[in-house]
This record gives sequence, structure tokens and C-alpha cells, in this order.
Amino acid sequence: MEWAEVLGWAGALAVVCIQLPQFLLVVRTRNTHGLSLTTWVIAIGTSIGWFDHGLRLAEPVQIWPNILGLITTATIVYFLWRNGRFRSLRTLLPGFALGALLVGLDWGVSSMAFGIAVIIPQAYGMIRQAIALMRAPIVTGVSIPAWVAQVANQAIWLAWSILKHEWGTGISASVSVVCALFVLTWRLLRAGGLGPILPSRARTAADLA
Repeated sequence: MEWAEVLGWAGALAVVCIQLPQFLLVVRTRNTHGLSLTTWVIAIGTSIGWFDHGLRLAEPVQIWPNILGLITTATIVYFLWRNGRFRSLRTLLPGFALGALLVGLDWGVSSMAFGIAVIIPQAYGMIRQAIALMRAPIVTGVSIPAWVAQVANQAIWLAWSILKHEWGTGISASVSVVCALFVLTWRLLRAGGLGPILPSRARTAADLA
């Protein structure tokens, strides 16, 4: 087994480690405090895009984790809806539109175009999650182990992309690892007793508008 394959399956395992803590926390507690609705709408599109990217490359290490990602994302979005964070399914349309755009770029342009396109919403979603952690009075719905795994995951995929010369994944992972580390830092600061530093705009914006 080559190092690239080892790293690929390590990355796939890391993806599972990212998704399961947040999935289990939300399913067990029904708690979505501190979760960014914007981040999870974006996750719909990026999960579709990465799943399709794995299909195009014929890489099982990217296909299977993103099937799980779609299931996890759909479940968490359901609980966000159940907890009154949004009312209309039209709220989710930008996520599906993003997925369609990423698929089109991946097949119609290039892997590099896909990598550049996918990192913009991914980075934006992570920044929105960081803002939610700065604003929300309660952040117990955000899983620390999930973000630790996210940082490790992006570092693994960056190494994998270098070995495989797969620049779409490399562009995405290099930016994502920095953004994920930023989110994790704020979650740890909140766990350590730091209160919100940004004002809540409204009751529903307390978790994140």
C-alpha cells in the first residue's frame, strides 16, 4: 500500500471522526445552540461537490466519507429546522445550487477550478461558525472533538494532495486547515470561560443568523 493510499484512508477516517461527534451530540441532546445555519446550508453543497469529485477521480477515500457527510448534514439540518432555526425549505436552495455549481466546474472545467470554487464557501462557512462562537450566549451544541478532527483531517488531505498531485484537494485543504484551527481556537476559548464578544442581533440570531 502506497503512502498516498494510507493517507487517503486516514483522511477518510478523520472525516468520520469529524462528523460522528457532532452528529451524535445533536441526535442525543437535540441541542443546536451555537451551530451556524449558514455553515450547514453550505455543507449541503460542499458535500455534494466532494462526493462527485471522488466519483470523477474514482477515489473511494473521497466517495464513502462524503456519503456519510450527506447523511450527517441532512440530519443536523433537520434538527435546526425542528428547533425553529428556519421555516421554509427554500432556505436550503443555495446549498443545492452550490452543489450543482461545483459539479459543473469539476466536470466541465478542471480539478483546480473545483478546488478554488469549493474553498470559498467552505472558508465562509467556517468563518460564520467562528462568528457564531463569538456571538452566541450558549455554544454547547458545537462539538470540540469534531473540530479537533477537522484540523487533523485537513492536514492529512493536504499531505495526500501533495503526494497525488491533486491540486483541487490541495487548494481546499491548505485554506481549510487554517480556518478550522481558527474555529477550534474560539470553541476552546468559550469552553475555558470566555463569554460572547459580539452582540446578539436578535433572539434567533443568538445562535447565529
